Amino acid sequence: MVLSRRSSVVAAFVLAPVLLLVGGIAFYDDQQDGPAGVAPEPQVIQVGEAAAADDVAASVTALQERLRRLPEDWSSWTSLGFAYIAQARTTADPTYYPRAEEAFAVVLEAEPDDANALTGQAALANARHEFAAGRDLASRALELNPYSATAKGVLSDSLFELGEYDTALDTLQEMVDLQPSVASFTRVAFSYELRGDLEGARYGLDRALEMAPSPADTSFVLFYLGEFAFGSGDHENAAAHYAEGLRLDPENVLLLAGQAKAKAALGDVDGALADYAEVVQRLPQPSYLVEYGELLESVGRVEDAQAQYDVADAASLLAADAGVETDIEVALYHADHGRPAQSLAIAEAQYETRHSVQVEDALAWALHASGRDDEALEHALLAQQLGTRSALWDYHRGMIQMELGMVDEARASLTLALETNPAFSPRHVPLARAALATLGPG
Repeated sequence: MVLSRRSSVVAAFVLAPVLLLVGGIAFYDDQQDGPAGVAPEPQVIQVGEAAAADDVAASVTALQERLRRLPEDWSSWTSLGFAYIAQARTTADPTYYPRAEEAFAVVLEAEPDDANALTGQAALANARHEFAAGRDLASRALELNPYSATAKGVLSDSLFELGEYDTALDTLQEMVDLQPSVASFTRVAFSYELRGDLEGARYGLDRALEMAPSPADTSFVLFYLGEFAFGSGDHENAAAHYAEGLRLDPENVLLLAGQAKAKAALGDVDGALADYAEVVQRLPQPSYLVEYGELLESVGRVEDAQAQYDVADAASLLAADAGVETDIEVALYHADHGRPAQSLAIAEAQYETRHSVQVEDALAWALHASGRDDEALEHALLAQQLGTRSALWDYHRGMIQMELGMVDEARASLTLALETNPAFSPRHVPLARAALATLGPG
């Protein structure tokens, strides 16, 4: 799976899932295998961005009603915490995160060694982009219950974001061994994607599709198959996957946004704009607002684009107020929109705590926006260390190389970006083509 714009940059902007899957609706399976005396772990039902918004809200209501009758039902408090995390995702409202925090705290005040609540706290930390805290909390949960596939998944998410790749891969393998599922195999696909192994990534998604137990799960995997195709430049297949997912799950905003992106790549800009308008009306999440704004800007509707950016900025402030740590996607957004100082401050703060390839790329781009291209190139090259295939990262590296006068290298990087995905960004593709024209033929 070639890293697409959504999976590498926009998807995690402020509120979206960490890596592929974090949080969801939880329930307890008393028949789960495990050692005697260990409480059953929450079985997290992974949901798409907005596909199950009504189901999530209904689950929250049902859990709240149950807890009014049974206030010491710790399992339901933990389930409520997970449901609040899902509700933050499905509504783009980060104020649900403090509610999740309170739900887990109720459990841990009564049962300090409750592994399930600790896993919930770890998932919440990841959702807030506090990945070191997520790692530590998930590790503690696994000390208490080494058989928790959910905790291993949450831990692997933290480790991937922190750049601790060997340990992340070992942990992910343990998750798959414990519980082969959509949740584990979509993470497997991500791990291969990160290492530039397209065959392995496709294998992971195919296995996830085989295991999908419901139309909502199937559509969730179809979204990532669409991302696989889009990131590889196969926009027609991407559109087909998004369309099939929407057939199964018509309310899924993830798939509708994917469809909008594919329509734009295939030349149906009016259709793409109409889809994006519906997306941001239904779920005004910053990632979608930015995508919509950049497409509007690409067709000359600058004032309309700025209106989307203004709402995205306001949503980012709301997220910060709710305890969400400003992450690298915001740094990239600032770098692209003429705010180099803000971009660099965020990227450098992230680099102090984690050296993942995503952070290397974001820091490189922030340094480039700040005119520090010698330093930028060092980090752009480090972003390649795993062999990740990303048209956006190739573009970043190429523009940095061009600024440094590295003509052949810049030409190669920019050509690779456009060969990998000739529609990777409505903002940057024209700039890449203009840069190549300036560089001339090799």
